[in-house]
Amino acid sequence: MLNRLRFLRLMNRTTLQSLLIIIFSCFLMLGCNNKHHSQTVYFGIAQKPQTLDPRFSSDAASERLNNLIYTPLIFFNDDFSISSNILEINKISSKIFSFTLKKNPPKFHDGEVMGVDDIIATINHLIGLKTSPFSYDLREIKQIKKISNIKFEVYLSASDHNFLTKLSFSILPKSLIEKDHNFASNPIGSGPFEFLSAKPNISVRRVLDGQVIEFVEIKDPTVRVLKLVNGEIDILQNDLPLELMNYLMEHDTINCKLTEGVNVSYIGFNFKDPLLKNVKVRQALSLAIDRTSIVNYFFNTKTRLATQILPPEHWASQDLKMNEYNPSKAREILSEIYPNKLIHLTYKTSTDPFRLKIATIIQAQLADVGINLIIKTLDWGTYFSDIQSGNFQLYGLTWVGIRNPEIYEKIFSSKFIPPLGLNRGGYSDPSMDLYLNEAKMSNDWSDVIHTAYKKIGYIPLWYEGNFVAHKNYISNFEIYPNGNWDGLTSVRKVL
Repeated sequence: MLNRLRFLRLMNRTTLQSLLIIIFSCFLMLGCNNKHHSQTVYFGIAQKPQTLDPRFSSDAASERLNNLIYTPLIFFNDDFSISSNILEINKISSKIFSFTLKKNPPKFHDGEVMGVDDIIATINHLIGLKTSPFSYDLREIKQIKKISNIKFEVYLSASDHNFLTKLSFSILPKSLIEKDHNFASNPIGSGPFEFLSAKPNISVRRVLDGQVIEFVEIKDPTVRVLKLVNGEIDILQNDLPLELMNYLMEHDTINCKLTEGVNVSYIGFNFKDPLLKNVKVRQALSLAIDRTSIVNYFFNTKTRLATQILPPEHWASQDLKMNEYNPSKAREILSEIYPNKLIHLTYKTSTDPFRLKIATIIQAQLADVGINLIIKTLDWGTYFSDIQSGNFQLYGLTWVGIRNPEIYEKIFSSKFIPPLGLNRGGYSDPSMDLYLNEAKMSNDWSDVIHTAYKKIGYIPLWYEGNFVAHKNYISNFEIYPNGNWDGLTSVRKVL
């Protein structure tokens, strides 16, 4: 298998170099030299945001863009501690929290200054908005009491150790909430960028100095790279195979940077499936995947192997043994359960070429132990819809922006099987439910995390390293561990 991976990587590199030369030559021959000389910063993205309404953001691109247009009540630092640009926060007791508006609160993009009434209205609105992912997190709020024009208190019906971490939602103007404003088509926030247009591409303007950013969707990574080299876009971030990263790092007009990431990629199971509900089958799958070789040959040097959802820097993460790669043991387990039988499983993934390549490598590794993996690629909308509805056997995804260990409750509690929650695989285990209830009371998540690890509730793969590349006339663009786009708040373009 290792030799096959080396061969595949070598072929990918050789093929890619030839392909880049051919495609780039075609660009020049056909006159496709649409370089942008304006001061607009063109940001190339693999997937456009699905919604500009922060109440319903569920995909990474939407969350990252909405984080620029709107102001969240709280935000997370790189060490997973919380801060707020809006409020001073005081924990009076485990059930009572006091909030005081800071001086010079932000202005909404319609000119109104944010006030306590807007914050209270947003919270009350989200509590009642059952279709929003924030509704459940705020369910313990019993009362919100306005003390003055700059102060309010929140009373909980039960103690919640992680309550403050659940306040990362965006603040909306009270007047627009009451008018049932369509934030998806006309976003009005108070963040560092104001919305300009959605056609032909989404564009926003930096409030501080008028700098315009245009988000250009380019699904194919090779085309995205060539457009960067050709000056048709100015910046791209992540969603590239290693060969394309190496190509850009060798290019004279491109500056590149790598950092460690905190978003975990994983393989999810449908626990209602006759095969996958058997923990031994899941164990065999885990043993058959050579994560180390995949990371070494196909990911950048900042990518780290994962044993759990939370990265090592998180306060709730556990010291778990790295998942073993042992194809012989996987074959032995499968032969005991299904002697002389070839197992057939279907794996769903997006049409992204790199994700398809990784799926193909996993397919070959599983074939080596007697599992016939059928890969089914879908456009992003259909793919994500299937995952949300539980229409899968196996799938591959990345959890983005996970900061709270209560994610384990949402994906493993029997109470959260859809349509009530994120337990899309239908995991149901009385012992896990018990551990989850205890963790909610003590905020000690060790038993929960160890149980998910031992019973193979999912296969953690890696925390993919972040990569950014931009033209050398771009400056002041920072890249963050969670892969957000906050670097655009300070980016400069000097031609």
